[in-house]
Parts: sequence; structure tokens; C-alpha cells
Amino acid sequence: MISGIAALPSRRRTIGLMVRQDLKFLYRRYRLGFIWTLGEPFLLAVLMWAVFSFIFAGGRGIGLQPFIVFLITGIYPFTWLSQTIRRSPRSFRRFGDVLQSSPLPPATWPLRIVLVGMFEFILSIPIILAFIIFGGASLTWGTVLFPVAMLLQFLLCLGFALFEAGLALRWPDIEVFSSILTRAFFWGSPILWSQKNFPEWMKPWLYINPFHGVLDFYRASVWPEVLQPWPNYALSFGVILIILAAGLWMVHGAGLNLRRRV
Repeated sequence: MISGIAALPSRRRTIGLMVRQDLKFLYRRYRLGFIWTLGEPFLLAVLMWAVFSFIFAGGRGIGLQPFIVFLITGIYPFTWLSQTIRRSPRSFRRFGDVLQSSPLPPATWPLRIVLVGMFEFILSIPIILAFIIFGGASLTWGTVLFPVAMLLQFLLCLGFALFEAGLALRWPDIEVFSSILTRAFFWGSPILWSQKNFPEWMKPWLYINPFHGVLDFYRASVWPEVLQPWPNYALSFGVILIILAAGLWMVHGAGLNLRRRV
């Protein structure tokens, strides 16, 4: 299990070529290419901002303004997570013929999906910065936590990608579960709401959702006051490690003959 993952850095050039191939395949049907990928969460954020601003008092109950910046800093990271969860169950079956003859570790194929999502998220960073600047907010010292948030989200996405890809070979119905899991993360993460509306005793338990801690680190770039005591983030990080370990076990250590099953 460990040897398969340890071999990935030495294959980084090959993996990079595969990711570029995936991006070309993903966008070749659209003239505007990746603009559609960036535009969907943008339009969703604007729509939610309009609804909450004019119907639900502008999100003032959240306590973090401007509300449009609060939405943008939640929706774009969520897009990376949701795309990983939705695409991962098909990763082995999609490349089944290649997987059977490839010397690359099986984890390479779920990793490709995570890297494509990360590339799309990196392209969205200028949009996030534009909303921060022109929305009346400003960057703070918490910006140093932005790369940390990206690293934690990468590990979280990789764990889900590995686990779902391996599980889908046993139970293809996992694709239905992935859509449910996506919705659970959307409503169960502080994308539209803030933890300030929860009682104090409940707040630490919110970090059982590992994406909660990740979003705090992203938003600390604008609102460092969102940061909570470190045990909360230790809990989120622990859950991320559990998900990653479960994914590695599912692909490399569960006695699953991937090349035979695909």
C-alpha cells in the first residue's frame, strides 16, 4: 500500500501529461472551455447573494460581511470537492483498458481527478481575489493559511477519490451515494451559514465535518476571527487522515484485484 503511493512522485511527469490530457478531453466539446467550469459556481454565488440579500436580510445573521465574499470563498472550494466526489466512482472503469496494462500504481487514476479539480480551483483564485478587492473586503495575515487549506483539501479529495473508486468496483451503485454525499457536504458545511448561530457546546463537534476546518482556513484570509481553538482543527485533520487511510486501504490493501475487476 505504501510502496504504491511512494512511487507516485517519481511518476510526476507522466501524471502531469495525463492531467493535461484529461483537461483537453474535458473541455474540447466547449468553445469557451474552462470558462464554463468557473462560471457555474460564480453564477450560483451571485444567485444566492441576490436571494439572501433581498429576501433573507443580506446574510446579516452570519456576521461576516460582505456576504458575497463569504459565499464566493465557500462555493469555489466546494466545487473542487463536489466534482471529485461525483467523478471518482467512474475513474477505474473509465480507464479500464489502460489500467490493465499500465505499470503505474492504481492510485494514479483517482489522483488524476483530484489534480484536475485542483487546477480548476487554482484558475478560480483570481476571481476570488477580485470579489475580495471590489467587494469591499481586504486580505489579512490569515492569507498564509490559504496554502494550508489547499493542502488539506487535496488530502481530503484524494481520500474520497481513492475510497469511492475502489468501492465502485465492488458496488457500482456508489454513484448514487456520491450525489447524496455532495448534497450533505453542501448543507452540512458553512457555505451558507455560520457557526456563530450554534450553541457553544456544539461548535467543536461541527468540525467532525473535515471540510468545515478547511473552509475556516480559506476564509481566514479575509476574516481571521473565524479561527477557532486548535483542537477543533485537530479533529478535522484527524478525520481527513482517516478518510485518506480508508481510501488507500480500499485501493491497495483490501485484497481487491483492480486489474481483474475492471
